[in-house]
Amino acid sequence: MRREGDWMHRLDEALLEYLAEHDGRDDADDGGIAPGEIARTIRYPLSPYLARQRLRVLSQAGYAAPSSRDYVTYHITVWGRLYLDGDVRADLHIPRPDPRRPGHVLG
Repeated sequence: MRREGDWMHRLDEALLEYLAEHDGRDDADDGGIAPGEIARTIRYPLSPYLARQRLRVLSQAGYAAPSSRDYVTYHITVWGRLYLDGDVRADLHIPRPDPRRPGHVLG
C-alpha cells in the first residue's frame, strides 16, 4: 500500500537529474527539453508518453515546469534543484491539482 507521500517514482529523480544536467543548453528549444529527447537518451527504460506523464506530475509538484505554452518542453525549477540537493522531501511536498496551472495533471 502506498502512502500519500509516495507519489514520486524512481524514474522522477532520473528525469530531474537529466533536466538539471541539460537545462539551459544553447541547442534546446526555448530553454526546455522535450520528453521524447529524454526518453531517447536517458539510461532508463522509458517511452516518450511515460516521460511526458511523469514530467506533468513533477510540474504539478513544482519540481519541473513547462518551458512552452503547449507543454512540449520542460525545465527544472528551484524546487527540483532543492529536491536533488536533498533540501526538500517529496513525502512532505505533495503535488495537488491546481486550476491556476492548466495542463498540469496528476498521473
